[in-house]
Amino acid sequence: MAASTAPPAPPAPAYVPSPTQAAPVAPSSDRAVARIPLRLPRGLRPMGAVPARLYGFVALVLTGIVVLAAGIAVGSGNARSGLDEVAHTSAPRARAAADLYFALADLDAQVANVLLVGSDEQIGNRQLALRQMRQRRASVTENIQKLAAGGASSRTVQTLIDGLGKYDAYVAQARLEDDQVENRAIARPPVVALNYFVNATSLLHDELLPAADALGRGAGEKLASDADADRTHARWAALAIGLVGLVLVVILVVGQVWWARRFRRVVVPGLAAVTIAVAALTGTAAVLFTDHASRLRDAETQAFDPFLTLARARATASEANADESRFVILPERARAYGQAFKDKSIELDKAVPSRQVATRLEAFRRDDQALRAAVAGGRLDVAVGLATNVGRGNLAFDFYDYQTALAVAAEAEHTDFENRTDDAADALTGWPWVPIGILGVCVVLVLASARPRLREYAKR
Repeated sequence: MAASTAPPAPPAPAYVPSPTQAAPVAPSSDRAVARIPLRLPRGLRPMGAVPARLYGFVALVLTGIVVLAAGIAVGSGNARSGLDEVAHTSAPRARAAADLYFALADLDAQVANVLLVGSDEQIGNRQLALRQMRQRRASVTENIQKLAAGGASSRTVQTLIDGLGKYDAYVAQARLEDDQVENRAIARPPVVALNYFVNATSLLHDELLPAADALGRGAGEKLASDADADRTHARWAALAIGLVGLVLVVILVVGQVWWARRFRRVVVPGLAAVTIAVAALTGTAAVLFTDHASRLRDAETQAFDPFLTLARARATASEANADESRFVILPERARAYGQAFKDKSIELDKAVPSRQVATRLEAFRRDDQALRAAVAGGRLDVAVGLATNVGRGNLAFDFYDYQTALAVAAEAEHTDFENRTDDAADALTGWPWVPIGILGVCVVLVLASARPRLREYAKR
């Protein structure tokens, strides 16, 4: 019997997914993930290298401009305040002290002349001596008030006030004792009057003149200190502004080179104008403050110091003139006063600003020799006339002539000082406001130059 063969099994039906069922996807490591572009809001977009550098350059330039403006403002303020302190505080105080010293010295000389003449005005000019004595006493009070108002040492001022009270009392007693003696000998006041006068002149030389000298030296040192401080500030301002300005110019030049390469521009007009303005202001400020320091130095050394020298020479001359009168009325001290005149005469050689002053000083010395000869010959009436009568060839006339020449020369030096300080103040006119205004325009130009480039990147 033949073997039977089983029929083949029917094929499995193909899988057909339903319309609502997604077809399964075989897992695969090579499947590509779709990239969806993401656009952030404008304010949150990351900054590229170019705009970051642009922002940094602008910030650096603006910072440099602000620092430069601040340096100019501070330097100008210090220069003005320092100059004002020197010209309107220290110098007037030093002048008042010098005038006080001269007034005190000449006051004692006129007191000596009043006692020298006595009541016999036929041989001497008592009224002239009295008038000048009152003028010098008023000048003493005026200058003490100026010094007190100018901040001088209150203790020294009080010493002067107390001492002047005693001095006035001694002088009043000396004049009273002298006036009470009728028909006294020529150039020979009574002993009591001379004692009061010796007390007065000793008080003046031991207390009043040293106090006035201390005020004068203190005022002179204060002026020199203030002037030196102002010069130092001006030099430092010139150096600091020069360095800041130089760095800022370098930043601007380097920044514009980068700008030209990156943005294909040969030159940026706004930044070029800023560079020129910064360079010009830096150079001008450095020169201005350096020149200010030089002006102040010259005003002090070439004008005010010579004024003080001549002012002291006037006081020394008055003391020498007083020594001549004392030489006559105090014969027991004649040798000491004669030597004092010679010493002061030598000292006067240090303050001879012109040939005219030298000629008048020589005349003053010749008259002193004539006075000594008259005293030595016993012609006291001639000596009194020489010492007090204002007539050409007399000691009083030539001394007045010499004093006037010294006063004119001293006043010329003081006027020169005032003109120099006024010129220094005029040189600062417009500073710092004009430079700050220019730098403000520079800020606007920098921002205006950078804004178009920054907007280009903001739109991308």
